[in-house]
Amino acid sequence: MEYALFYAEGDEPLAYVPAADDIGDWVDDLESRGASEYGERLRPDQDATTVRVRDGQLLVTDGPFTESKESIGGFDIIDVADLDEAIEIASRHPVAAFGRVEVRPFMQWPGVDPAAQVVPAGFRERVASGRRYLMFVVAERQGRRAVIGDDGGEPTPTEDPMDDDPQAWVDEMDGRGTRLFGDVLRGPEDATFVSRRAGEVLVSDGPFAEAKEWIAGFDVLEVQGLAEAIEVASKHPMARGGTLELRPLWPFDVHDDHVARHEREAAERGIRVEPAAAEVLDEVGAGR
Repeated sequence: MEYALFYAEGDEPLAYVPAADDIGDWVDDLESRGASEYGERLRPDQDATTVRVRDGQLLVTDGPFTESKESIGGFDIIDVADLDEAIEIASRHPVAAFGRVEVRPFMQWPGVDPAAQVVPAGFRERVASGRRYLMFVVAERQGRRAVIGDDGGEPTPTEDPMDDDPQAWVDEMDGRGTRLFGDVLRGPEDATFVSRRAGEVLVSDGPFAEAKEWIAGFDVLEVQGLAEAIEVASKHPMARGGTLELRPLWPFDVHDDHVARHEREAAERGIRVEPAAAEVLDEVGAGR
């Protein structure tokens, strides 16, 4: 089964100790098992950009989709035998020692080849030809009902069939070479938390936070810059009933000296490296 692992600090995080970061060993073990499909670190919260469309108006905001401190700092996609193995792998990730890992199964679609994987074969060896973003597809809850691209009212007539058809968006973005891969996750009721404290593995059920928003899926995009990423996100059906969060990937060498890396990157953690959304909206409008 395929799972997404999301890494965050958690409600009561411990201090990150770069000298104790053994991510290189963790990755080596995962790859030796043949369980690793793909994973990356994400730029910090201040480089997130949220995209919504309401009443036909494009709304773009600097920052993440939620003010919760449960910000996601990275992800992995793994293919393992079952949830027990996914939990065991998550428990040994360095983040589990000071934060926590959310384990989320992917939706299993009827009629799909069970051997098919979310990440295309050979993707990790593919050289990037643009700027890569992880686009979180964020759904909202109204009462006890999960709302995905629907405000609960009567359907709004539209002349653009893509407004109501996620597959039309997928087909267009795949054709453009903009969408590299992605899929839908099972709901937050199927999420599992994993952390490690004083040598003990702690496991609980449920999503990161009891918020009205939750991550329903994600796509990895390759674009020329933030303006194109916003334009792509604005066409997604969920932009009208939920939120799209764009997070630039932040690759690093897992076998690096993490003390030196942490010192090098310290200055970047308090500033926004991405352009301000207001600065790129005219460019987005010209491309829509």
